[in-house]
Amino acid sequence: MRKGSEFFYRYGGVLVFGGLCLAVYYPAMQKKTQTYLDLKGKISVLESLRDEAVLRRDDLLLQIQSQSDPEWIEMILKTRLGVVPEGQRKVYFHQDE
Repeated sequence: MRKGSEFFYRYGGVLVFGGLCLAVYYPAMQKKTQTYLDLKGKISVLESLRDEAVLRRDDLLLQIQSQSDPEWIEMILKTRLGVVPEGQRKVYFHQDE
């Protein structure tokens, strides 16, 4: 036998097995990398939503703590309900469209 065919005869099974392992491993690693990137993106979205929720919670807690303050009550009546204190006039400016 020739040396080349002897080498393949002796180590051919190992080479075929290694090729099959590589053929299975490479697509699996690509899929794993894509899944990792997708999850990393979802994490960043969830973190930004969490940060917004924390800011909203802090604002609501501040409003709850301020409800007994007369100046806060007056500000809410003026800004949200449009109430005007006695002795003052409310003026509306209408724009023609």
